Amino acid sequence: MTQGEKSEDWRFQDNIRADEHPLAAYRNIGKRDIRRLDGFEKASGRATYTMDVQLPGMLYLRFLKSPHPHAKIQEMDTRLAENYPGVRAVLRYDDPELPEKADLGGHAPSELPVLPEIAHFEGEAVGAAVLADTEAIAEEALRLIDVEWEIRPFVLDPVAALDPGAPLANPEAFPDGNYYNRGMLDEETLGDMEKGFRAADETFEFQSERRLHTWIGPERPCGVFHWNGEYPEVWVKQQRPHICKRVISSWFGGIPMNRIELHCLYQGASFGGWSQAPWNMGGHYCAGLLARRTGRPVKWIFDRREDFHGGEMDEGLYKFKVGAKKDGTITAVKVEAILCNLLFPVFGVAKHFIENTKIPNVHGKIIAVQTNKGPNVPTRCEQNPNCHALTLVFDHVANAFGLDPVEVALKNDGADGHDMIWLNGQKKRLGFQVRDSLRECIEKGKTAIDWDRKWHKPGTRRRQNGRMHGLGFTWTHEWEDSAGSSEMLIRIERDDGTARILGMRCDNGVNAETSYCQIAADELGMRLEDVFYRPHSDNGFFPMTPDSSTNMSVNGFAIRNAARKLKRKILEEAARPSGRTPRGHYPPAFSNVTPEELDIQESVIFIKADPSRRMPISELVQPMGAEGPMCHTPEMGKGAPKSNFSVPLFACGWQVQQGAYSDYRLRFCRQAHFMEVEVDTETGQVIVIKMVNVNDVGKVINWEGCEGQQYGGSYMGAGRGLFEEVVHDPATGVMLNGNLLDYKFATMNDVGHITTRLVETGMGYGPYGLVGIGEDIASVVPALLGPAVYNALDVWIDDFPITPQKVLKALGKL
Repeated sequence: MTQGEKSEDWRFQDNIRADEHPLAAYRNIGKRDIRRLDGFEKASGRATYTMDVQLPGMLYLRFLKSPHPHAKIQEMDTRLAENYPGVRAVLRYDDPELPEKADLGGHAPSELPVLPEIAHFEGEAVGAAVLADTEAIAEEALRLIDVEWEIRPFVLDPVAALDPGAPLANPEAFPDGNYYNRGMLDEETLGDMEKGFRAADETFEFQSERRLHTWIGPERPCGVFHWNGEYPEVWVKQQRPHICKRVISSWFGGIPMNRIELHCLYQGASFGGWSQAPWNMGGHYCAGLLARRTGRPVKWIFDRREDFHGGEMDEGLYKFKVGAKKDGTITAVKVEAILCNLLFPVFGVAKHFIENTKIPNVHGKIIAVQTNKGPNVPTRCEQNPNCHALTLVFDHVANAFGLDPVEVALKNDGADGHDMIWLNGQKKRLGFQVRDSLRECIEKGKTAIDWDRKWHKPGTRRRQNGRMHGLGFTWTHEWEDSAGSSEMLIRIERDDGTARILGMRCDNGVNAETSYCQIAADELGMRLEDVFYRPHSDNGFFPMTPDSSTNMSVNGFAIRNAARKLKRKILEEAARPSGRTPRGHYPPAFSNVTPEELDIQESVIFIKADPSRRMPISELVQPMGAEGPMCHTPEMGKGAPKSNFSVPLFACGWQVQQGAYSDYRLRFCRQAHFMEVEVDTETGQVIVIKMVNVNDVGKVINWEGCEGQQYGGSYMGAGRGLFEEVVHDPATGVMLNGNLLDYKFATMNDVGHITTRLVETGMGYGPYGLVGIGEDIASVVPALLGPAVYNALDVWIDDFPITPQKVLKALGKL
């Protein structure tokens, strides 16, 4: 197909029907209680993270932070720092070895100053870096650097940044104003808005605000750079090691990719965030330069406050205009969002109304505005503005007409302005089975939370403990795969015939590695314990990174393709002579059969027509021995028999695809979420009593992995709705809560019972009909707190997070 072409033939669609070699049965895929590959290391505290790396003679690198939200270095005196005991070097922004700009990471190649002389937000790493024997000495020496700053005017509020007289937040990049995304995929439109509003029984408008929240995690940003002679060895805390390698290869006059040794160890939490931010490899550049000068390995480290470098993409003001009929049919939705510091202002704010509703008239617009705060990047995830908008619109409509929000969702389900009759026709046409994903999710969720008994009109139920009771509901489509690519290899080991998966990727704790082994084991016909994957070191292959809920959709195809090719190779080798050379050969393991007559189960090859004729894979590959890895018996003396051996067995699978960010795939899988709260009207406290997550993932590969995403997403989502906000002093631009005491996020004590349910309709585009789940819950749940609180109080609080002060103010008590 050409790019953007919509195929009318189901064979061009990635679905179950298009699979020409489906498995007869699942032995490991979808099985519960599969042992995690990383379980023992992490549970025992023995897992190694980048922060744990210790090398002989290692030095520590820390960075100067700007105390101002917008300032330029005029003069800088580093002499006291250079002479401080234990300091080995001070790298300055005006160092002659530093290039004017370099590629320092991000989605695409970047051109950024390694040590900027201009700060565009308070706390930004600028001007200087100190290398010392310990992290503490480096920090002490940084305080001795004397800087004369040119302090520039700043702006923090995105709405204020649009004022004609507002200071330019970044005049170097945006000299024409703070509004910087005109014409950059900033609008999405379906239908005729005026027609839609005329068709409505009622039209209403409202606003919502989402405050800045961030990606803070247990492991601080860090990295290690070591030169083995002229060859670099690098440890990265990153979600995208393949990009790190590409970036490093462009430094210091160019380093061939094949000479870079890369390590990407366990990640101490990674949700996008830092890995998406510009300059995320700046620390490595400085560490590499100083490691070369000193001849010693260098670890660069951010402190906890520096980890508050930026935030999520939903910060800003949302303006809604909605038209609807009294039965809950929505006729028009218009959303305009003024969003702050978006690195990628291209993901929309009203796309979910187009992608998974029958609403015929939709218009969304993002006004991206630069302010003097850090970059806002996908942080579990880029769909937050769309989820925020969909949740609030649907619940405002339901409450405007006194309707059950569940029924409003079902009434408006569809896609591209078409209803479910049309959408079901598309499922059938494209080779999917026809199931009502949203209805199935809703029914499971309603049962789990006891919706029919507990749901009530807003502000009408006070519990015996004196708190007001509320229920909330929201939904959207299940994230399907975005654009992605992957390369993975499987090889069969000598001696024991076990399989090892090769492919360097970020292990960010979602149990993906075990899941890939489940796929490989079932496709190869091997026991699960005979398949292993450890992705931490560079072996020349790079699977898709943990982005956009894409991994299983993309990597699942790659590992399945590799396993199928490898199984074919194993069976072909079993059916033909071994030890083949010009001097002769040995008989085949299975004589007088074709590969098609063989199969593998439980790591044993057998003849399908006579399973008693069988051979373990370990016997087929033969042991290693004195004549190297392929031969075990040396030929001793004249006339000795020729050595037997088996050929190396390996196969590479790959996948390149477009997906949710393109316009030619309909979304069939849905998700539904329910929240039960209590609100203390005396203190303003909101208590989350129960949450229910229901996700149609198409096909479950690993139950614990999927449910882990639901649990983790529930905590993150509730925390974003209840607490999470990065606070800046409006007078000075200084961040006030850049630590884990003052920046609140949800713990086990802040969320009550969490119930998880999974639906398997097979209507995803990934292998086996699966679809992603990784980002969904944390993106959808935060705005759900608003409808739940409204149901408790009969008062809308559309300013997130919903803190006790905002509750009391809404109740007229402040």
